[in-house]
Amino acid sequence: MKKILFVINNMNIGGVPKSLVELLKCISCKYEISLYCADGEGAMLNDIPDDINILPACNIAKITEYSVDKCKKMGVIYYLLRVVLSSFSKSFGKNIPAKVLLTMMGKIKGEYDVAVSFVQPVHDKQFYNLSNEIVLKKVNAKRKITFVHCDFISYGGNTKYNRNLYKKFDAVAAVSDSVGKRFLEANEGLKDKVFTVLNCCDFENVAKLSEVDTVNYEKKTFVTVARLGKEKGHLRCVEIFSRLKSEGYDFEWHLIGGGDLEKVIKRKISELGMSDCIFLEGEQTNPYRYMKNADWFLLPSYHEAAPMVYNESACLKLPMLTTNTLSAVELVENRGAGEVCDNTDEAIYIMLKKALDGKIVVDFKNFSADNKNATLQFDYICKGEYHNQ
Repeated sequence: MKKILFVINNMNIGGVPKSLVELLKCISCKYEISLYCADGEGAMLNDIPDDINILPACNIAKITEYSVDKCKKMGVIYYLLRVVLSSFSKSFGKNIPAKVLLTMMGKIKGEYDVAVSFVQPVHDKQFYNLSNEIVLKKVNAKRKITFVHCDFISYGGNTKYNRNLYKKFDAVAAVSDSVGKRFLEANEGLKDKVFTVLNCCDFENVAKLSEVDTVNYEKKTFVTVARLGKEKGHLRCVEIFSRLKSEGYDFEWHLIGGGDLEKVIKRKISELGMSDCIFLEGEQTNPYRYMKNADWFLLPSYHEAAPMVYNESACLKLPMLTTNTLSAVELVENRGAGEVCDNTDEAIYIMLKKALDGKIVVDFKNFSADNKNATLQFDYICKGEYHNQ
């Protein structure tokens, strides 16, 4: 049985840690798997399958994930390291700070057939998330792989430093064909290293949870499950829904999630008199109970990579309405799971109006509720036998 090590910066609630949990559920019976989480924390560690060996976190690595105040509680050495290395990174980049930290950090114990960095790096002016560097420098493994879960051109980390990191890996796993093609726009020389490994989904659990305390609605209902951040497009939709309401349409829109824009969105809802039809539900451990009986799943983002909620919505046969972001056509339109519109306010308005008028029809004919392709793709990339870009 092959030994595989996964490395991630943290396991806080979010798309990338959730993607890792779902992959581990699918492959844990095939491999002897260990997980190294740099900060050793995060609510989603509780969801890791029992047969996964979770390695202890190193205090030196933790300072890349901890706040200054948290490092201060660890001790003056960690506090000073955090302040100095972070300040240097902001001014000159994290090349030297990363080397300093990695020199101080011991090797991760063990010999592995494959080591996987499961998260893409942030901008190199930020002293944060050294998962790629740890896999490259501090792990003994025959084969080294890194993942891309983002629109590489748009996400903010498309730098020379990060592009050079990717060149050092044996393979790059993109979570959709579209994500891989976008990555190659910035990394043309890596064509032979880029593979697709689709996100896995626990379809059975999603269906089961959707039946727990299921929310019922009296009006036509839209549901959005996404962090309340600027890139998700919530604010523009408040205004679009206000326009539809003024035209006589009767509906509800439920927003599941928390984030930096929560107060701003709440204020906009109040200003436009939309409190009777737009509802902020906050973070939910079980968003599927809101999705089960809704009429549409709405994702009005300015940019996305390959959100896992596409699979989850399709699993519940919940039609999707989404803007044309990186993988939307590939994972929604081409699977008969919903409609994709141009990424403009007017196009969203037209799409929502069509939905309320009953003019959008879906059939889910090209959607399969299993993870066979995803796990096969991961098996191939571990062996170095698969290429599809």
